[in-house]
Amino acid sequence: MRTSQAPASAAEAESTRLRLTFLSLLVVSLFVLLFARLWFLQVMAGERYAEAAEGNAVRTISLEAARGRLFDRDGELLVRNRYAQVVSIQPSEMGDQTEAVLADLADLLGLSVDEIKRRAGNSRVSPFRPKPIDFDVPDDIVFYIHENASTRYPGVYAERLPLREYPHGDLAAHLVGYTGQVSAEELALPEFEDYDPGDPIGWAGVERTYESALRGVEGRRQVQVNARGDVLGDVQMVEPEPGSDLRLTIDLQAQELAEEALADGIGVARRQHDTDDGVGRGGTFAAPAGAVVVMDPRDGAIVAMASYPTYDPVRFVGGVGQDYWDYLGDPGNDFPLINRAVAASYPPGSVFKVVTAAAALEYGYMNSATQLPCPGTFEYNESVYANWTRRDSGPMDLATALEQSCDTVFYQLAQAMYEDETAVPEGEPFVERLSEEARGWGFGQRTEVDLPGERPGVVPGRVWRREFWQNARDQYCSQAQTYRSGTYERQLFDELCSPQGAAWRGGDAVNMSIGQGDVQTTPLQVANAFAAIANGGTLWSPHVGAEILHRDGTAEPVEPEPVGTLPITPENLAYIEAGLVRVTQPQGTAGSVFGDFPVQIAGKTGTAEIKPKQPFAWFVGYNTEPVEGQEYVIVAMVEEGGGGSQTAAPIVRRIFEGLFGLGGDAPITPGAVTD
Repeated sequence: MRTSQAPASAAEAESTRLRLTFLSLLVVSLFVLLFARLWFLQVMAGERYAEAAEGNAVRTISLEAARGRLFDRDGELLVRNRYAQVVSIQPSEMGDQTEAVLADLADLLGLSVDEIKRRAGNSRVSPFRPKPIDFDVPDDIVFYIHENASTRYPGVYAERLPLREYPHGDLAAHLVGYTGQVSAEELALPEFEDYDPGDPIGWAGVERTYESALRGVEGRRQVQVNARGDVLGDVQMVEPEPGSDLRLTIDLQAQELAEEALADGIGVARRQHDTDDGVGRGGTFAAPAGAVVVMDPRDGAIVAMASYPTYDPVRFVGGVGQDYWDYLGDPGNDFPLINRAVAASYPPGSVFKVVTAAAALEYGYMNSATQLPCPGTFEYNESVYANWTRRDSGPMDLATALEQSCDTVFYQLAQAMYEDETAVPEGEPFVERLSEEARGWGFGQRTEVDLPGERPGVVPGRVWRREFWQNARDQYCSQAQTYRSGTYERQLFDELCSPQGAAWRGGDAVNMSIGQGDVQTTPLQVANAFAAIANGGTLWSPHVGAEILHRDGTAEPVEPEPVGTLPITPENLAYIEAGLVRVTQPQGTAGSVFGDFPVQIAGKTGTAEIKPKQPFAWFVGYNTEPVEGQEYVIVAMVEEGGGGSQTAAPIVRRIFEGLFGLGGDAPITPGAVTD
C-alpha cells in the first residue's frame, strides 16, 4: 500500500513547483511592464503630460441650498423659493478686459454699462462673491455666456440660484424678516464657523431666529477645467439639501387685518387735531409710526404682529440696493426696519396702572372696600401733578379709579409706598414695592420671544437711578453749560450733574405710578402682561414658531413655556379685571369706542406724554369669554397719535370685529379724547 502512493505524491509536488514558477514569472513580467510604462511616462512623454497637467485643474463650485419655507398656522405659504437664472459679475477676474467685457455684456443683456456698474455697486454682497446684476435671464443668453465664458466673458457667471419669493408681498415683513449674506463680523464668531464668505443667512425676523433650521446644506460640484476655464467634465457632484420648513403661529387673515387696521388708524389720527394745549404742540397729530400685537392668552402664541411703517423684503432678494438701504436708514422715513412691537420701548401711560393697582392691593394700601379721593390736582414736594380731567371726581374705589383712569388716586398710592420705603433705616433691607411688582408682571426684562432685537424696557427705582446717573452724569454736566445761569433748565441740569441727581425721589415714583417718567415698555410686554390677567395669572414666553417640519417627514414642535405667575392673589386679580371690564362700558374711558360692542372686552386706555412730542396713544383689551373657541389679547400703540381712546382703541375694535366676524367694513372713526 505504501509503495503504490509514492509516485502520486511526487507528481503532485512537481505540479505545485511548476505552478509557483509560472506565477513568479508572471509577477516579474507585470512589474517589468509597469516600470517600463512609468519610465515612458516620466522620461519619454513627461514633458508633454506636464504641459497638459498645467493646463487642467479641478474647480469646486458651491451649490446653494434652498432655504426652508415658511407657513402660517393653517399651512398657507408665507415664503417660498423659486429658481432663477442670475447673471453676476466679478470685475476682479476680468483683468485688463473689464471695459470690453462690460460693454459686450451690456449689449447682450440690453443694459447700459453704467447701469451694470450701478447695480454691481449697489449690491451689498460679500466681496468674495460675484455681484448679481440681472435676474430671470432667458436660457439662450445663459447658454451663450457659458459657451463663451473663457473668450468673451471672463468674470461673468450665469447660475441657477434659489431665491426667496413672497406670495403676499410685504405682509408680515417684520415677522418673516429677510435674508442677506453672512458678514465678516459673523464669520469671526464660533456659531458661524461652518459658513463661507458670501453664504446666505437670515438677517431679521424668524429668518434669523430659526436660521439653523431653515438653512440647508450646501452642495458641491467639482469640475475639470482647462487653462482657458472651459469645463471639460464633472469630477464629482454632491447635491444640496434644502432646509427644514417652519410653521408659524401667525394667522394670515388676522395679520392682514392687523396691518390694515393699524395703517387706517394712523391715517385717521393724522386728520385729528391736537387740542390739548398742555401736552401737544398744536395742529394735527403726526402719528408717524405704531404697532399692534394679537396674542392668544392661553399659551402666548402670537396670532398677528404689525409694525408701521413697514418695508418690502422682496427688495433684499439678490442683495439690497444701496438706494433702498439709504431709504431704510433715513430718519425722515421713521426707520421702517424697526419692529416697534418688540424692538422699541415707550412710556406705557395709564395701561401701567394695573401694576400700581396690583401693588396697592398686594401690599395692603387698598382693598375692594376702601376709597381714595380723586381731586383735579395733587401736590407733593412743592410740585403739582394734575389729573387728566383736571377736575375733582370725588372719592372712589380702585376699580372705579381704573374705569375712570383717575391719575390722582394712583399718585396717592405711589406717595404712600415711596414714603414707607424711605422710612426704612439706612443699611436695612427694603422693598421697592412698585418696581418689584412691575418686574413680577414681566416688565423691565425680555419676554424671550423668538424674534431678534427685543428690548427689555425699563423698570426704574433707586438702584436703577444711581446706575443711570453714573452713566449720564457727564452728559448732564455738559448740558447744563448750554443754558444761561438762573434759568429753570440750568437749575435742572446743575442738579442732575450733582450727586443729588442720583436720588430716586417721590416725584419719580408718582410719575411711574401712571406709566410716565422713566418707565419704558414694549407693546409685546403689555400684551403679555394683560394675557396673564386674561388666563388667570400665568406669564407665557410669547412665540411665533409653531413647529419645525424636517425633510424626513418628522415635526419638531416649538413648545410653549410658562415663565412665571403674576405676584397677585386670584381674588385681587379678579377685582382688577372687574375694573378693566368697566373701562369699556359707557362710563369708562373706552366707552365711546366699546360701549355698544356685542362682545365683553376688558381693557385699558393709555395716553403717554413725552414732551415736546405729542401724546402716544395706547389701548389693550381682551375678550373675557371665548367666542367660538377664540381668545385674544390685542394691543395697539400709535406714536404721537393722541389719546388712547381717541386713536388706539378704534384700531383694536376694528381687529376684534374682523376676528369675530362682526363686520368692520365701515371706516375707522376716532373715539372720545380721554386718558
